[in-house]
Order: sequence, then structure tokens, then C-alpha cells
Amino acid sequence: MPCELTGPRYSEALSHPAATPRILETSDVFLIFLGLYLLSARVSPPFSDAAPMWEAARNLVRHGTFAISERWPVNAPTGRGGHFYPVAALLAVLVHVPGAFAHLLLARAVPAQSDVFEVMASQMGPLVVGASTPALLFRLLRHQDYDRRAAAWVALLAGMGTSVWVYARCPYSEILQAACFTLFLDALLEAGRLSTTRSFLWLGFSFGLLINTKNIYSLCIPGAFVFLWTRQRLRPRALATASWAALGAAPGLIALGIYNVVRWRSPFNSGYDGITTGFWSQNIVWGLWGQLFSPGKSVFLYSPPILLALFGVRRLVARRASVALAIALTVFPIVLVYARYMFWAGDWSWGPRYLVFALPALALPIAELLSDHEPLRRATRVALPAFLALGLAVQVLGCAIRWDDYMEIARQAQQAWLGRPDRGGTPLAPYPCFSCFEEVYGAEWLPPMQPILGHLWLLRHRIAGDGWRAAEADAAWKRYTSLTLDIHRTYEQGGIDWWLMDAPPGRRAATAAIMASLLALALPRKAWRNTLRLGPAPQKT
Repeated sequence: MPCELTGPRYSEALSHPAATPRILETSDVFLIFLGLYLLSARVSPPFSDAAPMWEAARNLVRHGTFAISERWPVNAPTGRGGHFYPVAALLAVLVHVPGAFAHLLLARAVPAQSDVFEVMASQMGPLVVGASTPALLFRLLRHQDYDRRAAAWVALLAGMGTSVWVYARCPYSEILQAACFTLFLDALLEAGRLSTTRSFLWLGFSFGLLINTKNIYSLCIPGAFVFLWTRQRLRPRALATASWAALGAAPGLIALGIYNVVRWRSPFNSGYDGITTGFWSQNIVWGLWGQLFSPGKSVFLYSPPILLALFGVRRLVARRASVALAIALTVFPIVLVYARYMFWAGDWSWGPRYLVFALPALALPIAELLSDHEPLRRATRVALPAFLALGLAVQVLGCAIRWDDYMEIARQAQQAWLGRPDRGGTPLAPYPCFSCFEEVYGAEWLPPMQPILGHLWLLRHRIAGDGWRAAEADAAWKRYTSLTLDIHRTYEQGGIDWWLMDAPPGRRAATAAIMASLLALALPRKAWRNTLRLGPAPQKT
């Protein structure tokens, strides 16, 4: 592998290989983010959509069954044997199995601290998968012949400046989807470039993993086929190519079928059809508008580096058209389908939850901005740190407060101020639909309820220890009304969701996690420093 040096201060090292500074490797990217994400771990247990995933993993470890105690969502079908099962995909459950096993051992050893250990254990899988996501992006960029400096900056911006960080510390399945989609995109690009049997087997295998994070990714198949068809040298081998890819995907597809049979008696029933009936009625234009430009859910607000990436799209198309094509053919079909979904915003979440899978891929054009073109290089010296700082600030707010806490407050204030909605006409009726328009329009569309500003407001008062009246006195809605909105019930029930500031009684039990985090942060810091310098373009030997 070529040695890459950054800046004139290393010119002497070109003639002295022993003096070559340490450079960044994929393992370094993984370690630095594992340390960062461990240090930012939550204190809240699995909640909402994450709860059945965690319970299913725990029951699988303890009782050998995926069955859960309560129906979730409320309109989910009853499964085999009259039991309730998670509608989440197989890997979304299996990612929690190591944590569930660790919790079982720890709870048996110290029963009094079982709840504390459960919070820690439920984060094990997402934290590791989360750290692997920027590492996989770094690896993808290196495979596409970007220099280490560009790959490092993009990985840093994606891992610290986008919602990847928030979801890496949350036991939802979005971070797993982001990691597996990045792996699949890398495999697709490598299959188009290498055209070997091994690369097609790996492409199929990566797709098998991806579809087991959420079945909607079956929509990637047509785009992947079109992308490979554009590689002219592959057209005479189209049948063989498809056969090897199908063989690679077979283990994942078989596992998917067995999982469906275990839950719903049919290999073709994923459980999603029943719970989403009637919800595919959104106007696609307004769904896209909401994902991109709504004041409460815009992807550019929650992941500012994606805005910077727009400036690199033109260069990406001109210089690496195949990469741009692969992203377009695999990302945008999923985005368009979600734009048709009534819950296009991802329900109660930090930003547009259904776009988290694409954030690493959408950040990729930033690499094109790290160029040897002098005016562009001068601009990136300012833009990269600025967008990193902005994205970092947004993610810190997202990590500090559990998003359900603020959504509850915003919902109570909205009802006290603008009136209680009639939910009788929702597609979910007679069940209550807390994620329907009637309940969440404030956080999605109204500036007074904007969640990022809301988290900043709430964090400030949480740190100060203020009561609800003092907090309500300078809430964002005070710009519009002089009414005092009663938020007592929801304001008092939450706290700071960062264990270093608001740890439960078992804080000492997590000392090992702190030490591991500090070690992971310390190991590759020199490699990061050597690689990220924004001097002249790297030279290769």
C-alpha cells in the first residue's frame, strides 16, 4: 500500500522511510469512534421501537424464542402460537444478542444492579456497529482511490457531524442499516470495478445482510442490476454475475425466510404489510420537501455536513461517475418510497430517521472538495472545521436529551396552546396514533417547536436545575404567545441522557467502559493528526 504524506514538513521523510509518520488505518477509525461513542452512552433503557427488539434478543438468550410480552406496534398481527413477535428484521434483533447475554451474566452476579446493567448491555451492539459505520465509509473511500486525508475527513464529518452519532448510542435499528448499506455500496462498487467471482459473492452476501436489517432494501436490487449493466465488460457475463451474487445472498435470504416462518408461519410474510396498510398516501413532493426542507425534520439541519456535500456533487459526477451513479440508483429509490409514507419523518426521532441509512453515502462527495486546486483548498480549510463544529453541536444536543422527552413536552405545549386534536380519523383508528399528523405537526412544521432549539432550551434548564415554570418562561413559543403553557407533567419526567452527567447508582460498574474509551481515544490520535492536516495535497510514493 502506498505511503501518503501530508504537508511540506514531511518532505524529508520521503527520503527516510524510517521517519515516516504513522498514517491512519481503518482500525484506527473504528477505535476512535468506539471510544467517542462509549463516552457518550445513554442512561435511558430501550424505549419505543427499540423495546421489542431488545426484549426479543433477551428472550432468545434466556428462553430460545423471539416472542415478546406485548403487541408492538399496536396494530401488529398475532404470530405463531398466539404469541406476539417483533416486526423488526432479523439482524435488528440479533445485534442485541451479545448485550443480552452479557446482561444475563451480570444480572445473575449482581441482581440489585440488573436495571443498570440492562441500560449498558442494550447499547453494546449499536455502539460497536456505530463505530464500524465511519470505518466502513473510510474503507469505501480508500477503495475508490481517495487519499487518506480525504477519507479521514469524510469519516470524521459523517461520524461526528451527522445523526449517525445519535443513532449509534440508541438501540433502534437505524445505525445497523447505515453500516450494512455502506458495506453493500462498497461491495457494489468493488464488484463493478473488479468483476471477479469473489466480488460478486461478496456483493450478494452484503445484500443478504442488508435485507435482514429491513426488508425495504430489496428495492436496491433493480438499481444494483442497472449499475452493473452499465459496466459493459459485464454484459456478456450477466447470467454468471447474477448467479454468483444470488449464491452469495442465499444465506441471508434463507435466514430471512426462516425468521418469517418462526414468527408469521410464512417465509414471505415479514409482518410489515399489516402494520403499514393505509399509510402509503403521502404526496411524494411534500414527503421529499419535509425530509429536505421542513423546519423540524430537514436532513440539512440535523446533519449539516450533507449540505457541504452538495458542493462536491458536480465534481463527483465529473471525476467518478460510477460512484455517483451507484449512490443514485441505490439511495434514491428508498428515499422516494419513504417520501410516500405518511410517517416520512420517522415518527418520534432525531431528524429524518428513515434517511439515516444514507448519511454515510450522502457525505461521500465531500471527499471531492479536498483537492489540489488552490482556491478550493483554501475554502476547505475554513469549511471543513466549520461544518464539523456545527454538526458536532447538533449531535451533542441530540445525545444530551432523549428525543421522546422533548417530543412529549412539545406535544403537551402544542395541545395547551393550539388545541387537542381529534385522532378519530387516522388510519390507525381506533388505536391512538401518536405519530400521526395530528400529534407531531408542531415538531415537524412549526418553528416554535423545533426540536434542535428545543433540546438546547431543555438542556440549559436541566443543567441549571430549573423547574418547569422557569423553563417555560423563555421557551421558543414565547415569541408568539404570552400564555403560560402547563408543561409540568412532561417537563418533570425526563433528565439528561448522558451517563457521565446523570449516571444511575451503578456508576462504578461502568468504570471499565471509561478506561476502554480513553484507551481507544488515545491509541490512534497521532495517526489522525498526521492525516487530517489541511496543508498541500498529499503526495504518494
